[in-house]
Amino acid sequence: MKSHQLMYRWIVSGLLLLLMPSMAPAQLSLNAEFRPRTEFRNGYRQLGITGSDPALFTSQRTRLSLFYESDLYSIGLTGQDVRVWGDVAQLQDNANVNIHEAWAQLKLSESARVKLGRQELVYGDHRLLGNVNWTQQARSHDAFVVKYRHPSIDMRIEWGGAYNQESERLLGNEYTLPNYKVLSYLWIEKQWEALSVSALALTDGFERPAGGTAFRYTYGTQLVYGGNGWALNGTVYLQNGDDTANSEISSSMYALKALYNYNSLQLSAGYDRLSGGEADDTNPRRYTFNTLYATNHKFYGHMDYFLNIPADTRGGGLQDLYLQASYEFDDRTSADLTYHYFALAGSVADPAQPGQVLEKGLGSELDLSAGWVVTPEIALKAGYSIMLPTETLERLQQVDARTVQHWGWIMLSLTPSLLD
Repeated sequence: MKSHQLMYRWIVSGLLLLLMPSMAPAQLSLNAEFRPRTEFRNGYRQLGITGSDPALFTSQRTRLSLFYESDLYSIGLTGQDVRVWGDVAQLQDNANVNIHEAWAQLKLSESARVKLGRQELVYGDHRLLGNVNWTQQARSHDAFVVKYRHPSIDMRIEWGGAYNQESERLLGNEYTLPNYKVLSYLWIEKQWEALSVSALALTDGFERPAGGTAFRYTYGTQLVYGGNGWALNGTVYLQNGDDTANSEISSSMYALKALYNYNSLQLSAGYDRLSGGEADDTNPRRYTFNTLYATNHKFYGHMDYFLNIPADTRGGGLQDLYLQASYEFDDRTSADLTYHYFALAGSVADPAQPGQVLEKGLGSELDLSAGWVVTPEIALKAGYSIMLPTETLERLQQVDARTVQHWGWIMLSLTPSLLD
């Protein structure tokens, strides 16, 4: 069945639900999202070289989300169309619609739930599991999640997992898509008045080309402590197991952040270090921390040079020292300015000079963004970023780049509630 036909059936089913008299209005919600974004790319993600033409385009996400809740269960459905303006020839029937979420959550008791189906997995600050909402398609998983919350001690425990297949097979379990084959995790969070502690243990498995499954294990904790306008945030994760080349993984990361609020001004500073290998390692990427299914756009610069740390740094890992200032002019208008200094954590062999290693500095990035909330349903955002790359980043991407890289964007978000 074509994806647009599935979307039509989904819409019709939603409208039928609206007509069912047994549903109280408070139990049912229908929300829409219209989000076009125009970008000017002249060095985003990939260093531009002298004489290269910048890219200018508009992408768009359109969503329709249905949510229904009863005393025993709840159901969520989100269909979305993601496109670039002009990517379909006129008069052609090309389907772009897909289902972003389709889940049911069963109420086991007052404290326990189980959620099944296609869903976003978001924990903590999106450090390892996030929905990557900046991308128009965003990320979701076909998974189950068992949830437990103890209200008297303010503790949450969630256990989730997934097992992926390409189709309804008659025999065998081969999986060739570039996703994990197996996923399992346990997340615990405990809140006190001024302290929040969370821990995450995650296992993901990938099929080896020669057969069998390689399992990777990631585990660690995050602590947030503060009050009276300030906060300290500390994160530590370790990673081991095997990769698909049968190499033993041994990597780690830690992040420190301090934040202070003074009236409408928020100031923060932080340092992230993701381990990397050394130039003489036979497989340096096994020492490079992988951020798994995180929202890296949130952490390592808006120009997204380091979405895939092992690949984008050639196994060298990453250091990120940053300063950030955010200001709210009023209830509707705000601006944010962030400076990043990036460097390798390990050493990387110079691809142009055998026997030599690259300098660790990768460059400086400046990210400026602003937002204006016109109404609760209408928001306008814009941003501009500059990257000053070093010769090391040029060597990693194997280009002779311009001195300055630019990227700008403007985005409109309409999020009406259709049942109000």
